[in-house]
Amino acid sequence: MSLIQKIKIALYLLTNKKLKLNPDEMAFRRVYQDLLEQEKISVVFRPGKRECGALRGYCPRQAVTARVLDKIGADWAGLAPQFDPDFSKSIIIEGAVAKKIGEFQDNDFVGASPDVSDQKSLKFHLGLVYNIPVSQLTNDDYVTIVKFSYKK
Repeated sequence: MSLIQKIKIALYLLTNKKLKLNPDEMAFRRVYQDLLEQEKISVVFRPGKRECGALRGYCPRQAVTARVLDKIGADWAGLAPQFDPDFSKSIIIEGAVAKKIGEFQDNDFVGASPDVSDQKSLKFHLGLVYNIPVSQLTNDDYVTIVKFSYKK
């Protein structure tokens, strides 16, 4: 890692500054695009407490546009995500509940993408998507379960 990258990370950790993102958009990695197009996913997981009123939180009945990332963003670098201009899907938030990973039950994974089906795969999924070492994700960490439906 270069000295510049280390300085940027240190500054981010000191300021914990978050980018201001559109609250009515939800970002998805490209691998999930087919599931969105076919309306086969209705649950996603976001690290931390992202319930209604929280930073980057979701509220029941909130109309949101599902967008597929062309280029991921990074708070620490001040880089906003860039989205595929040819894909969007209208969804409605049904609910957002934060739970500790260790409290997740089988029914919390109903409607999720096929790569997330239990606590272990949830940790791996979050590690991949958010660039977090799996060893740093514990059963006491909060994750928000966001349930949504597709706007007809």
